Amino acid sequence: MIRINLLPREERVSGRKRSAPNLGPLVPFAILPLVLLLVGASWALERSKLNTLRTDVAEVQEEVRALQPQVDRVNRLTAKREELERRLDVISQLDEGRFLAVRVMDDLSRHIPSYLWLTGVSQAGPGRLAISGVTFSNLIVADMMMRLERSPMFSGIDLAQTERGDIDGREVIKFAITADLTPDETPTDFTADAVPTEGN
Repeated sequence: MIRINLLPREERVSGRKRSAPNLGPLVPFAILPLVLLLVGASWALERSKLNTLRTDVAEVQEEVRALQPQVDRVNRLTAKREELERRLDVISQLDEGRFLAVRVMDDLSRHIPSYLWLTGVSQAGPGRLAISGVTFSNLIVADMMMRLERSPMFSGIDLAQTERGDIDGREVIKFAITADLTPDETPTDFTADAVPTEGN
Protein backbone atom coordinates (compact mmCIF):
# COMPACT_ATOMS: atom_id res chain seq x y z
CA MET A 1 0.00 0.00 0.00
CA ILE A 2 1.37 3.40 -0.93
CA ARG A 3 1.05 6.36 1.48
CA ILE A 4 1.12 9.90 0.27
CA ASN A 5 1.76 12.84 2.54
CA LEU A 6 -0.30 15.75 1.34
CA LEU A 7 1.00 18.27 3.93
CA PRO A 8 3.17 21.09 2.73
CA ARG A 9 6.92 20.53 3.11
CA GLU A 10 7.34 23.03 5.98
CA GLU A 11 4.66 21.34 8.05
CA ARG A 12 6.00 17.92 7.24
CA VAL A 13 9.45 18.79 8.58
CA SER A 14 8.07 20.38 11.74
CA GLY A 15 5.69 17.49 12.23
CA ARG A 16 8.51 14.99 12.29
CA LYS A 17 10.50 16.95 14.93
CA ARG A 18 7.63 17.54 17.40
CA SER A 19 8.42 16.16 20.94
CA ALA A 20 7.45 16.60 24.67
CA PRO A 21 8.34 19.97 26.20
CA ASN A 22 11.62 20.09 28.26
CA LEU A 23 10.68 20.84 31.91
CA GLY A 24 14.17 20.21 33.40
CA PRO A 25 14.90 23.82 34.46
CA LEU A 26 11.46 24.13 36.11
CA VAL A 27 11.82 21.09 38.43
CA PRO A 28 13.65 22.97 41.27
CA PHE A 29 10.93 25.61 41.29
CA ALA A 30 8.29 22.90 41.57
CA ILE A 31 10.07 21.14 44.48
CA LEU A 32 10.87 24.35 46.39
CA PRO A 33 7.33 24.86 47.79
CA LEU A 34 7.28 21.25 48.99
CA VAL A 35 10.65 21.68 50.76
CA LEU A 36 9.50 24.94 52.32
CA LEU A 37 6.33 23.22 53.51
CA LEU A 38 8.33 20.40 55.14
CA VAL A 39 10.74 22.85 56.80
CA GLY A 40 7.83 24.92 58.11
CA ALA A 41 6.07 21.85 59.50
CA SER A 42 9.27 20.66 61.21
CA TRP A 43 9.89 24.11 62.72
CA ALA A 44 6.32 24.29 64.00
CA LEU A 45 6.66 20.81 65.58
CA GLU A 46 9.96 21.68 67.27
CA ARG A 47 8.55 24.98 68.53
CA SER A 48 5.59 23.10 69.99
CA LYS A 49 7.94 20.69 71.76
CA LEU A 50 10.01 23.61 73.07
CA ASN A 51 6.91 25.34 74.44
CA THR A 52 5.84 22.09 76.12
CA LEU A 53 9.27 21.72 77.72
CA ARG A 54 9.22 25.31 78.94
CA THR A 55 5.83 24.70 80.50
CA ASP A 56 7.10 21.53 82.21
CA VAL A 57 10.19 23.35 83.50
CA ALA A 58 8.06 26.16 84.87
CA GLU A 59 5.82 23.65 86.66
CA VAL A 60 8.81 21.85 88.17
CA GLN A 61 10.34 25.14 89.31
CA GLU A 62 7.05 26.08 90.94
CA GLU A 63 6.97 22.72 92.76
CA VAL A 64 10.56 23.25 93.91
CA ARG A 65 9.68 26.70 95.24
CA ALA A 66 6.72 25.21 97.07
CA LEU A 67 8.88 22.45 98.61
CA GLN A 68 11.87 24.68 99.45
CA PRO A 69 10.78 25.39 103.06
CA GLN A 70 10.51 21.64 103.75
CA VAL A 71 13.89 21.03 102.09
CA ASP A 72 15.49 23.75 104.21
CA ARG A 73 13.98 22.25 107.35
CA VAL A 74 15.26 18.77 106.45
CA ASN A 75 18.73 20.21 105.83
CA ARG A 76 18.71 21.94 109.22
CA LEU A 77 17.57 18.77 110.98
CA THR A 78 20.24 16.74 109.17
CA ALA A 79 22.95 19.19 110.23
CA LYS A 80 21.71 19.09 113.85
CA ARG A 81 21.65 15.28 113.80
CA GLU A 82 25.22 15.11 112.46
CA GLU A 83 26.38 17.56 115.13
CA LEU A 84 24.63 15.52 117.84
CA GLU A 85 26.18 12.28 116.55
CA ARG A 86 29.61 13.92 116.56
CA ARG A 87 29.17 15.05 120.16
CA LEU A 88 27.92 11.62 121.21
CA ASP A 89 30.99 10.02 119.59
CA VAL A 90 33.27 12.39 121.51
CA ILE A 91 31.45 11.61 124.76
CA SER A 92 31.68 7.88 124.07
CA GLN A 93 35.41 8.11 123.43
CA LEU A 94 35.91 10.13 126.61
CA ASP A 95 33.90 7.60 128.60
CA GLU A 96 35.95 4.71 127.26
CA GLY A 97 39.21 6.44 128.15
CA ARG A 98 37.91 7.56 131.51
CA PHE A 99 36.78 4.11 132.61
CA LEU A 100 40.00 2.47 131.47
CA ALA A 101 42.05 5.15 133.23
CA VAL A 102 40.13 4.42 136.43
CA ARG A 103 40.80 0.69 136.01
CA VAL A 104 44.51 1.34 135.39
CA MET A 105 44.87 3.62 138.41
CA ASP A 106 42.87 1.23 140.60
CA ASP A 107 44.99 -1.76 139.60
CA LEU A 108 48.17 0.27 140.02
CA SER A 109 47.18 1.35 143.52
CA ARG A 110 46.61 -2.29 144.51
CA HIS A 111 50.21 -3.15 143.67
CA ILE A 112 51.93 -0.35 145.56
CA PRO A 113 53.89 -1.77 148.53
CA SER A 114 54.12 -0.06 151.88
CA TYR A 115 56.53 2.86 152.21
CA LEU A 116 56.39 3.67 148.51
CA TRP A 117 54.69 6.77 147.14
CA LEU A 118 53.91 7.59 143.53
CA THR A 119 54.74 11.11 142.39
CA GLY A 120 53.54 10.79 138.82
CA VAL A 121 51.82 8.55 136.31
CA SER A 122 51.85 9.59 132.67
CA GLN A 123 51.45 8.16 129.23
CA ALA A 124 54.85 7.43 127.66
CA GLY A 125 53.38 6.33 124.32
CA PRO A 126 50.47 4.34 122.93
CA GLY A 127 49.64 1.77 125.58
CA ARG A 128 52.73 2.56 127.69
CA LEU A 129 52.93 4.08 131.18
CA ALA A 130 55.71 6.05 132.88
CA ILE A 131 55.49 5.70 136.66
CA SER A 132 57.62 7.74 139.03
CA GLY A 133 57.81 7.77 142.81
CA VAL A 134 59.91 7.75 145.96
CA THR A 135 60.68 5.14 148.61
CA PHE A 136 63.36 4.29 151.16
CA SER A 137 64.99 1.27 149.50
CA ASN A 138 65.72 -0.28 146.13
CA LEU A 139 64.21 -3.49 147.51
CA ILE A 140 60.82 -1.78 147.76
CA VAL A 141 61.11 -0.67 144.12
CA ALA A 142 61.92 -4.26 143.11
CA ASP A 143 58.92 -5.47 145.14
CA MET A 144 56.61 -3.11 143.26
CA MET A 145 57.98 -4.23 139.88
CA MET A 146 57.35 -7.89 140.77
CA ARG A 147 53.82 -7.05 141.88
CA LEU A 148 53.11 -5.24 138.59
CA GLU A 149 54.44 -8.21 136.62
CA ARG A 150 51.88 -10.44 138.35
CA SER A 151 49.05 -8.09 137.31
CA PRO A 152 47.16 -9.04 134.10
CA MET A 153 46.89 -5.35 133.23
CA PHE A 154 50.63 -4.63 132.98
CA SER A 155 53.53 -6.19 131.10
CA GLY A 156 57.05 -5.28 130.03
CA ILE A 157 57.96 -3.73 133.39
CA ASP A 158 61.30 -1.88 133.12
CA LEU A 159 63.27 0.17 135.60
CA ALA A 160 64.12 3.41 133.82
CA GLN A 161 65.95 5.29 136.58
CA THR A 162 66.85 5.31 140.29
CA GLU A 163 68.66 8.02 142.19
CA ARG A 164 69.17 9.10 145.75
CA GLY A 165 67.35 12.15 146.98
CA ASP A 166 66.29 14.00 150.09
CA ILE A 167 62.82 14.91 151.34
CA ASP A 168 62.52 16.92 154.58
CA GLY A 169 65.93 15.73 155.72
CA ARG A 170 65.21 12.05 155.01
CA GLU A 171 67.23 10.14 152.46
CA VAL A 172 64.99 8.58 149.80
CA ILE A 173 65.26 6.68 146.53
CA LYS A 174 63.63 8.38 143.53
CA PHE A 175 62.70 5.94 140.77
CA ALA A 176 61.04 5.77 137.35
CA ILE A 177 59.40 2.67 135.89
CA THR A 178 57.86 2.04 132.48
CA ALA A 179 55.17 -0.55 131.82
CA ASP A 180 53.01 -1.65 128.91
CA LEU A 181 49.23 -1.85 129.21
CA THR A 182 47.77 -5.17 128.15
CA PRO A 183 44.08 -4.14 127.65
CA ASP A 184 42.94 -3.88 124.03
CA GLU A 185 42.07 -0.21 124.44
CA THR A 186 44.14 2.47 126.12
CA PRO A 187 42.93 5.86 127.33
CA THR A 188 43.94 8.95 125.42
CA ASP A 189 45.49 10.62 128.46
CA PHE A 190 45.58 9.65 132.12
CA THR A 191 48.44 11.75 133.45
CA ALA A 192 48.26 12.16 137.21
CA ASP A 193 50.52 13.81 139.74
CA ALA A 194 50.71 13.20 143.44
CA VAL A 195 52.59 14.69 146.36
CA PRO A 196 54.31 12.19 148.67
CA THR A 197 52.58 11.82 152.02
CA GLU A 198 53.55 10.08 155.18
CA GLY A 199 50.90 7.34 154.88
CA ASN A 200 50.51 4.71 152.15
